Amino acid sequence: MLSVGGWNISFAGCGFLGVYHIGVASCLLEQAPYLIKGANKIFGASAGALTASVLTTQACLEKCCEDVIDVAKEARKRNLGPLHPTFNLVKVVRSGLQRDLPEDAHIRASGKLFISLTRVSDGANVLVSDFSSKDELIQVRLFRSHHSLNKIKRPHQFLN
Repeated sequence: MLSVGGWNISFAGCGFLGVYHIGVASCLLEQAPYLIKGANKIFGASAGALTASVLTTQACLEKCCEDVIDVAKEARKRNLGPLHPTFNLVKVVRSGLQRDLPEDAHIRASGKLFISLTRVSDGANVLVSDFSSKDELIQVRLFRSHHSLNKIKRPHQFLN
């Protein structure tokens, strides 16, 4: 059924369909938890990195789902939704991650969570997997899901 060397899981970028990934992760944890627990690496890009982050840090998936739905509700209050100038996706997502991720999230995620970034200098794909602090993990996660480069530690190095 599964290869002897193990397996990896990947959550693609999908914008506001990120709640779909949360549903998939929830189903896997409920119906086939060995697939998540036995995965060598969990990859994520853009919105998929949110679910990958939650799984690798063992944060509460239900809270993550509530946060994503709250973000969507907040965006829908505005005429242009998430494109409205007063909507601050980075602020909303950062506060949710700071609240919901465990304090040792960076330790749990390092070497297991791989967040896909694009390096500006040459357009190469880079997988970030080592995090020195919970805040750095959150910074990389936010960078992957938003174009607000001035709020991120590595703005000149990577593109979304």
